[in-house]
Amino acid sequence: MNGFTARTIPAFTGPNCGVRLVDVTTGNEIKPGQTIPEPYGHGRITYLGPTVHTRQGDPTPRPGRVAVVRYTTPATDWVFLPAELNARYEATDATARTTR
Repeated sequence: MNGFTARTIPAFTGPNCGVRLVDVTTGNEIKPGQTIPEPYGHGRITYLGPTVHTRQGDPTPRPGRVAVVRYTTPATDWVFLPAELNARYEATDATARTTR
């Protein structure tokens, strides 16, 4: 395996990270571990969660606003802006919607 396909992009994979990814068409939450269509028509990908970032001087990890996904062949983590996935991030304290 080469260095590119072996990389892992840090992501919040738990349900309580402070944000959730929501499909803009249906309003349904896209949960970490859920398989979704690849935005450019190349099969399906697995949503892993939002990126992880820290602020200068504060080591506390926080959710970013970029979606981390995994391709299966070859096993590669990748990132997409939520709009590329026809989705948006919203705070978890926003009004609950039906989940997929």
